[in-house]
Amino acid sequence: MKKSAFILFIFFLAQSSSVKAQQNVGKRVDKLEKRVDNVEQRVTSLEENSGRASGVADQESLKVQPLAVALINKKQLIGAGKLAIQMILEFKNLTSYGINGFSGTLVFKPEGGDIYTRKMSYSHPIGSGDTAQLELNITSNQTKQYLKFVKAKAVKVVLINQKLF
Repeated sequence: MKKSAFILFIFFLAQSSSVKAQQNVGKRVDKLEKRVDNVEQRVTSLEENSGRASGVADQESLKVQPLAVALINKKQLIGAGKLAIQMILEFKNLTSYGINGFSGTLVFKPEGGDIYTRKMSYSHPIGSGDTAQLELNITSNQTKQYLKFVKAKAVKVVLINQKLF
């Protein structure tokens, strides 16, 4: 008799703990559903904002990056025991005013390769909407990365941390 009463007592305890566990799981599921709803609302609002007029987007990009950079040409230079890549870059002043120069960090991203960075400074006037072409020679001691950079057909170039003079 004592054993059966003890077994019934344990059975009732197990039932109450499983009910509590189900309630906790239910609360957690409700919280997760609310979070998913919030994320869906955010994504919807971001999608709606991405379809705005391009003039507004152009003005915002000017605030962030006053200079645009494009790779015009790249070729490999071999001589004097050193290998280098000669790059001709074109910088365009996107502001509505002339500048006397700029500085920043060039970031090169060849397709399928590593990212390369190089600090630079330029101290000649560039008018509003004008361009300046610069020639840079890049060398590397890391042969594999260097060869990937040479062989890359497309190289993205960006100037970050821009400071205008």
